[in-house]
Amino acid sequence: MSRPPQEMPERLAFYRDVALLYTLADTGLRVSEACKLRRGDLDLERDRAIVIGKGDKQAIVRFSKRALMYLNSYLGLRAELDRLQGRPNTLPLFARHDKRASRRVLPISDRTAENIVTEHVIRILGEEAKGSITPHTFRHYFVTRAARQHDLLLAQQLARHESINTTSGYAHLTDREIDAAYAAVFNDSQACNPDEL
Repeated sequence: MSRPPQEMPERLAFYRDVALLYTLADTGLRVSEACKLRRGDLDLERDRAIVIGKGDKQAIVRFSKRALMYLNSYLGLRAELDRLQGRPNTLPLFARHDKRASRRVLPISDRTAENIVTEHVIRILGEEAKGSITPHTFRHYFVTRAARQHDLLLAQQLARHESINTTSGYAHLTDREIDAAYAAVFNDSQACNPDEL
């Protein structure tokens, strides 16, 4: 990421954006879930949050150390605004930092999160990459990373999918990765000798 801007609203927005991008990449949260998170939903001692997900189901979502590092930097920068609002646990985790919000701590919308992703994709990869990466792409990335550890069931649990079929549709494994996983399970040197059966 580039250097943060110096003016406070732009600086807050930059830190928020970075925290949001790492949160989406490392938690598997749906964009709507990320936008609805409140500060009180985070359990910093256990690196997790309680979310209300699809179908109004409550779930635990784990946060990586790097996502929490960026979140803590953002929330630390935002501390004075939060203090002025009172009841910090009820405040949104990701807040608006535009002129219309002024000094109020208001949640970002799903559309704002989509715009944040688009803006950073264009800034980093160029205009031709616009639309190639969305908030939902981060969820695919998350599931694929979990599945690459050769554990589709773990990926299913982390993504909070009802069906393993949904998870396998997200997990973009290459033929080489599937071959390696298969070989690790079925072609290891511990295979039994047919004569021993």
